[in-house]
Amino acid sequence: MSSTTDFGPVITILETRYVEAQKVADEKLAALNAVRQEAGLPLRQLGIDGAASDAGMVLTQIKRDTFYGKKQMTAVREYLEMRRAQGDGPATPREILDALKAGGYRFEAKTADIALVGLRALLRKANNVFHRLPGTGAYGLLSWYPNAKPSRDDTEDEGGNGVRRSIPRKKYTSKPPPKKRGRPPKARQAKPEAEARAEGGEE
Repeated sequence: MSSTTDFGPVITILETRYVEAQKVADEKLAALNAVRQEAGLPLRQLGIDGAASDAGMVLTQIKRDTFYGKKQMTAVREYLEMRRAQGDGPATPREILDALKAGGYRFEAKTADIALVGLRALLRKANNVFHRLPGTGAYGLLSWYPNAKPSRDDTEDEGGNGVRRSIPRKKYTSKPPPKKRGRPPKARQAKPEAEARAEGGEE
């Protein structure tokens, strides 16, 4: 029967390789989580089971503290996942705003209208995470539509019902247009000295 000392060199080699592979995996996981955090996604846990954690942690009911203390992008993404799990699908910015407020998210804006403007800007800017359905004001996650192209920076109406309105752009020139001026009055010609004397009664 072989003693454990016979496997000593093999165990040492495998342990060294494992430590090196673990170090590389930790570095890749750190880089991955940095990107996921910027995208508003939850951090990936170490191990294969972490790959399935995203799908297994989808909430289906909004509570008073569901979005409390979370980043806005994370809260919006989780809400859209909740809607999809319930079969509702994409949501308008107004619906997202109301849901986040109901879930305890605190907007820093002074009014709801200002908060809505900021939310719409986030949805348009983060087009690598969110996707606006063409012809509507509703947003979903880009991962739902693998063949979709990133949304254009369109502007919706205030009600968020998908009606787009075009904002005319002002044309700026390097030089201001010349000001229109009226014609200068004609200079009064001096009358001859003889006529001036005649009018004055001088002989």
